[in-house]
Amino acid sequence: MGKLGFLFNPEANMPSGEIKSRDVNFDFLGLLKETVGGKDNTFNGAIKLDEDSIYIEKRSRLNGKVKDAFTIDYDDLNADMIERVADNKVQFNLAQKTLLLKTLDDDMLNNFENRLKNKLTTGSFEIEEVPQAKQIIRDIPEEIRKYHELLKDGIITEEEFENKKKELLNS
Repeated sequence: MGKLGFLFNPEANMPSGEIKSRDVNFDFLGLLKETVGGKDNTFNGAIKLDEDSIYIEKRSRLNGKVKDAFTIDYDDLNADMIERVADNKVQFNLAQKTLLLKTLDDDMLNNFENRLKNKLTTGSFEIEEVPQAKQIIRDIPEEIRKYHELLKDGIITEEEFENKKKELLNS
């Protein structure tokens, strides 16, 4: 999660919202492109996944001051409305507007997207760590050739070769 230390604004131009802390842990920090009625506006964006809604700040790209903030209720969003449009871009296709998030921090974007989709589908941010089975991608004919060479060299028997060949072809 990204830290944003300049969120506290002594000049009182902070928009109304629940996040007013100096050390807020945001779930996304990066470029935010908002498209409303075919018109694009680009900002620096900071997004916090709260328990009841998504808090979004649009900040000036020049000085980082908060220009606007709004929330999206989870009831107004579903996982199908979130789309990975590129390796470093996630898009929200909302009813009234489209939000495109862009960052160079792949881990942050992946974590943000996974937590958000998990919240929308299960109601929880927690992502269960499922041990992934090791995927062995191999060229079966090449593997059979290797075992055939072992057979020709007398290292394995004909029976061992046939058993291994059957195993590879059935996998």
